[in-house]
Amino acid sequence: MKVAEAALTVVPAVSSRTNAQSAEQKEVKDRVSFSTPQGEAAIQRARATTDASRAQRVEEVVNAVRSGQYYPSPQQIAQKLVSEAEVEAHLRVLLSQ
Repeated sequence: MKVAEAALTVVPAVSSRTNAQSAEQKEVKDRVSFSTPQGEAAIQRARATTDASRAQRVEEVVNAVRSGQYYPSPQQIAQKLVSEAEVEAHLRVLLSQ
């Protein structure tokens, strides 16, 4: 490969440990924006629906716990714990590279 440009920029290497630490310290929030009012309206409708259904589900669980009618599945809890641990392990590997 032949490089025609003489002005190259050198970026110093940063240890992956520093990157992992700074990633843990920062809270990153994704944002989506639309240039049309219809897109913004769709996002607002989806957010309102999701928030309402989530709040309703939380209220149902709270009522079930209070009344002694809540029976969580040990298998589902274990699966979630294992899945989250696997995701965390994969992220640690990716951040350490």
